[in-house]
Amino acid sequence: MAKSGSDRERYQAARARGERRALDPSAVVDAQYEPKSDVFLLTFQGGGSMMIPRVIVPGLEDQPAAAVARIVVSPAGDALLWPSIDADVYVPGLVERAFGHRLFAAAAGQRGGRRRTKAKAAAARRNGAKGGRPRKRSAA
Repeated sequence: MAKSGSDRERYQAARARGERRALDPSAVVDAQYEPKSDVFLLTFQGGGSMMIPRVIVPGLEDQPAAAVARIVVSPAGDALLWPSIDADVYVPGLVERAFGHRLFAAAAGQRGGRRRTKAKAAAARRNGAKGGRPRKRSAA
């Protein structure tokens, strides 16, 4: 079956999104299971790493160590896959589960707050025209 022009464009756009995601510092580039400490060691594109206890990974609590050790990282680096036991885990969800939603939300909020967009600049100008941020009142 021949692909139409719009199919090619959608494919190219999806491929470009995937390549950008793979360069994201939060993308997992390596995952290993450490049987002695019963943890997963995740290494990220940005150079950081973290250990996640196996007991908090859904679906892996009762699996044998040999099966758990066969981890595949998704091409985008956002999921861990265990094809032999048909288990997939989304990494951001796993990190949130390990460290709590507040830490995850704070990091995402900081990232969003640093982003510079035309809409954000326009909102700041509108706010400035109204007098800007109110001054803090000192406690008497």
